[in-house]
Amino acid sequence: MAQEMEDPQELWAQCLLNIERQVRPQSFTNWFKQTSVSHFDQDLLVIQVPSAFSAAWIEEHYLQMIQSVVWEETALTPNIKFVVAQAPQSIGHQVPPVEQGEGDSARDEQEVIEAAPVQSLNKRYTFDEFIIGDSNRFAHATALAVANSPGKTEFNPLVIYGGVGLGKTHLLQAIGHHAYNHNLAEKIVYVPSEKFMRDFVQSLQDRNSIGEFQSFYRSADILLVDDIQFLIRGEQTQNEFFHTFNALHQSEKQIVMTCDSPPGHLDGLGDRLKSRFIWGLATAIDAPELETRIAILHKKAERNGIRISDDVAALLGNHIRSNVRELEGTLISLMAYCSIHKKELDLEAAQHIIQEQGPSPSEVSIEAIQQHVADHFNLTREQLVGKGRQRDVVTARHIAMFLIRTLIEGSHFTTIGLHFGNRDHSTVIHAVNTVGERYQNDPSFARLVEDLSNTIRRQSR
Repeated sequence: MAQEMEDPQELWAQCLLNIERQVRPQSFTNWFKQTSVSHFDQDLLVIQVPSAFSAAWIEEHYLQMIQSVVWEETALTPNIKFVVAQAPQSIGHQVPPVEQGEGDSARDEQEVIEAAPVQSLNKRYTFDEFIIGDSNRFAHATALAVANSPGKTEFNPLVIYGGVGLGKTHLLQAIGHHAYNHNLAEKIVYVPSEKFMRDFVQSLQDRNSIGEFQSFYRSADILLVDDIQFLIRGEQTQNEFFHTFNALHQSEKQIVMTCDSPPGHLDGLGDRLKSRFIWGLATAIDAPELETRIAILHKKAERNGIRISDDVAALLGNHIRSNVRELEGTLISLMAYCSIHKKELDLEAAQHIIQEQGPSPSEVSIEAIQQHVADHFNLTREQLVGKGRQRDVVTARHIAMFLIRTLIEGSHFTTIGLHFGNRDHSTVIHAVNTVGERYQNDPSFARLVEDLSNTIRRQSR
């Protein structure tokens, strides 16, 4: 038969022309344009797709049409199988070129993944995957400069600060990936500040291991510390970090940190640490502007093997203005909704998701959260913010503080304390930590907090 002599890709190209005539342009772009075939004969057709999500969607919605088209074009009735294409090198691991003369030979990518001393880094958090906009351009430039010349720039330490979900951790880890991939550092240590504290406490409990703890952290070529605002919890931990900082800085090793506010405004952090944090450069990441939000949505969709229209991206971008994490979460919700309800990923589906979500968290006020929580626990707002120590009142008060901290972008402990009878920031920190720990360990309590959070968002339109 003639088709046996043809190239599988050419046969599939004929089928794609037929499919394109039968579906809407957006549907063809989303589900078929990026497909290819790895095997095509009378027994089996293997269609390669960009992601598991694409495979499930095409099989559920278009399998019968594909079978019909294959028959029309080739007179064959093979079994059809969908597989996720394996790119030679994933987007998340592409190595950007070194801009300075050091470390010109990049390590083999497979070696980096399997053997590098950076296993705790997220493979997607690279400079290639970071979307640059006016809100983060300077932070990105300084992070790349540090990654290219760790310990040799004026940016030591480099402190990147900003609200939740804006890309601080992404840039922090991108520095580690870039420096290691280009032979610019041998030992890269990434650690959330809470893990640093846990490691320190454990080393104190086992006196024989304190030396190992100090040796591990003080021998790093690059130390990447996430969320340094949590160092306020222990005086001994702050003291240990102070000496670790000094040892690394004196050895001209690079230190990069992230936090939720400028270093000088970190309540509870010792003055001598604050003074060292401003030795180098502190740079902010702000909420992304609309153009950047749209670019982020397109990038996230591409990573999932789909394409979204500019109209859909603009609608979601206009709705979610606070942070990148929520943008990505909304897109995932949209993809799941379309898959479950067998709908096209179009403007109508996006509008449905937005209506379901209600206003973005940044539109919710402290007073509204206080009132919602008070109503749920049959309290007045005055009781909630007052001095009462009854167990149910304290629980409600702690939950309200936790929800304010998590739902309102940029809310600081000091500000929250002022809205609860001028309480000290340390009281708010304790409340947020208490709720956070119970949330992790008590499923029924977690459901209560989630239900309150969802109710607040929906009713605050």
